[in-house]
This record gives sequence, C-alpha cells and structure tokens, in this order.
Amino acid sequence: MKTKPQTSHICMALALVLASGAQAEPRTTAATLLDRLQIEDLVTDYYAQLGGEKTASFGDEYLDDSEMVLGTRVIKGKAAIKAMYAGLKPADPGKARPRMNVMVSNPRITVTGNTAHGEFIYTGVVVAAPDKAPELHEQGREIDEFVKVKGEWKIKRREIINDANAGFSAAPPAKPAG
Repeated sequence: MKTKPQTSHICMALALVLASGAQAEPRTTAATLLDRLQIEDLVTDYYAQLGGEKTASFGDEYLDDSEMVLGTRVIKGKAAIKAMYAGLKPADPGKARPRMNVMVSNPRITVTGNTAHGEFIYTGVVVAAPDKAPELHEQGREIDEFVKVKGEWKIKRREIINDANAGFSAAPPAKPAG
C-alpha cells in the first residue's frame, strides 16, 4: 500500500510538533529554583501566622498597591489588607480562640524574571481544644501574582477561592446538577 505524499508530510509535521512539545521549557529550572523556594516560604510563613499569633509585620508580605480578592470582595492596598486582618475578631470574645492550622499544598509556581504566578491549595483545620479531634474548617485555592522588589518577593495580587464558600459571599455556590 502506497502512502500519498501529502499524508507522509502531515505525519512528519505532526511528529515534529509532538517531539517539540516534549521539549517544552520546564516550569522550574536551575535559574528559577531559588525564587520558587523563596515564594513557597513566603506563602507558608504567611499561612502559619493565620493559625497562631500574628507578628507586628503581618501583612508586610504585600506591596503597597496590592490587591486581595475574596469572592466578590476586593481589598485594595497593603494598609487595607492589614486592617482587614486586624479587624478579625472571635465570635465570642470571652472564649479562647480555637487554633486553626493552615496547610498549603500543590504549589504551581512559574517565575519569569522579577514576576511570578503561583497557584496553591490551602486547607484550614480547626483544633477547638486539646482533647477534641481536629475538624476541617475550609479548603480552597489561591491564585497569586508576585513581584520581586530589592531581592525580596512580595504579593501583588492574591485571589482566595474558598471551595466551600464559607463566609465569602451571602449565597452558597450552586450545586452541580445530577
């Protein structure tokens, strides 16, 4: 059986495209590895403070003109973000606040020069008392934009997507059909 010349050219072109796709630039390279690790540390340290005592510098991870998106709510500027966190109070001020540990996983970070894009999954676990089992409080994703300023990574934009929609808007998310 003879192959038409057009078909063989198409097959060769397809093979070249597939082969070149396999040679795509990896997300992490030797040149971006340190930046990627610094960004992971920034995000991990940030979330660690949400579960415990916040340091006086909490919120300095943001640029002055940064933006945080929580569902339909947009907080603009480092000062406003810091004020939002400072304003979070326990439901019952007379009771000790339960401990919440926040785990960050599945980092997908792409560094391009002095900017980076990152996506993470976060899971908040509440420990109400030492004699109680931990409970899943929330889980979601975040999509971040970072900028390196004077050798230090800062958050330019953070979008938090709470997959359970706990407290991010008045209406719960629509349930899938079926």
